[in-house]
Amino acid sequence: MNKCYIIGKVVNDPIFKFFFMEDNISICYFWIELKNNSRIKVFALNNLADYVYQNVHSNQIVLVDGCLNCKGNKDISIKMKEIEIII
Repeated sequence: MNKCYIIGKVVNDPIFKFFFMEDNISICYFWIELKNNSRIKVFALNNLADYVYQNVHSNQIVLVDGCLNCKGNKDISIKMKEIEIII
């Protein structure tokens, strides 16, 4: 597990989905644009997913504390542990 912190602008409203017959009940994800104009997918599970869906909106600046989640070279995302809305 590798810990990471990123700050960036939320580029889309969070997308919320439910899982059935899984350990995790819900997921919420969105993309963050970094200072170098690259974008990275960020996701939250369960209670944190509910919080993100209700409180995070596009064009906000957020600080995300999470872990890097890699599935191959091109599918890199951040599994969120905490989020703080800066602006």
